[in-house]
Amino acid sequence: MDLLIFWDSGAPAGLELPVMRMVSGVLEIPTRVCANPLILNGYVGSRHQTDASVLLDTIDMFKQRQGIRHLILVVTGNDIFSTGTTSLFGLARPSAGAAVVSTARLTNEFYGRDGDEDDLIDRTVKESAHEIGHLFGLDHCMTPECIMHNPLTLDDLERKKRWFCPECKGLLETANLVHSLS
Repeated sequence: MDLLIFWDSGAPAGLELPVMRMVSGVLEIPTRVCANPLILNGYVGSRHQTDASVLLDTIDMFKQRQGIRHLILVVTGNDIFSTGTTSLFGLARPSAGAAVVSTARLTNEFYGRDGDEDDLIDRTVKESAHEIGHLFGLDHCMTPECIMHNPLTLDDLERKKRWFCPECKGLLETANLVHSLS
């Protein structure tokens, strides 16, 4: 199964290819970057954020109408949330084969730090691979360095590595979702 990354016009430009290559390397699946054909619905003006669940609804409808069977990840620059949260780095809906990642809180600038493109690429790759891991059926992992660890803060995300722990790797291999994660 392939992964299509829809890179939204609001997401940082120029990072598409490095993110795609690294995500493909972590997940060991064919991955392509496409211009985002979707209208990103769900903006809530009072919060200055976009409802990630509405974005996932949009992706799900698009996939059904277009007959797309590939996994789809939308990378957006919009700050996102879901009911019961103040913000999210990303959200996945396994039943739809759809996920969304926001770069808004992945940038150093959001936290008053100097910008660093390498940090942003690394964080976007980690969060993207994490959300796609959910699409493969993986739950959150207790191993802090595992890609499937639930990052509640930027420090949590920084602590993670770009790999699956042995337990998560084994679950993926047992399910035949990847050939072998080395």
